[in-house]
Amino acid sequence: MSTSKILRQGTISLIGLELGLAIAYFWGMVQRGSVPHLLNFNGLRTLPSLLQAIHLFAIGGLCLVLLMQRSRLHAPYSWYLPLALACLCLFGGLDELTKLHLTFDQINWKFLYLGLLAAIPILSWRDLVWLWQIHRITLIRVATGMAIFLGGGFGAEFLKGAIATTAAQNSAEVAAWAEYLRITLEEFAELCGETIILYAFAVFTVKLLTQPLPSETHPA
Repeated sequence: MSTSKILRQGTISLIGLELGLAIAYFWGMVQRGSVPHLLNFNGLRTLPSLLQAIHLFAIGGLCLVLLMQRSRLHAPYSWYLPLALACLCLFGGLDELTKLHLTFDQINWKFLYLGLLAAIPILSWRDLVWLWQIHRITLIRVATGMAIFLGGGFGAEFLKGAIATTAAQNSAEVAAWAEYLRITLEEFAELCGETIILYAFAVFTVKLLTQPLPSETHPA
């Protein structure tokens, strides 16, 4: 089996696992109002939280590999893009394990992350243009993962107001179910988005590492 098929099947299996965890969490919360700590989508150092941290650490690690292997390309991308992404992902993984952002109540940490994510493509637009011309599928995969990740995270955050209105107009049980669904959708979207991004980086890294060096393709 080729490496691309292994990565593709592994990604599908991982998304299936994440979907299973999401269903187990929502069903358990609706039926009993609680789930085992390991399955909690809204807790610290649970299986979903650890998966998110592993995703982010893996993406950060691949970015460092891409940073060190820039010389394999005939027209190397800048050092800034992989380094910035690596720092952001490694910090995000650490934050996921420690929930460091919760200690900064005066800072809107979601918009802080969003600002950093917006700054990276603005400052490295030349690299993104190059990726779009040469490795378009990679950029599309990353953009798809980011859209799912941000759509789940920020979309679910905006639903809090609607849930509060539901709580005022209906029973507390309905409001609780709505909140369980919000948490489930938010965390699953983040996990799924990260998985797609990880797949995109893994495929790109394998392709880069298996291609010959410029000096080998153009011998002296």
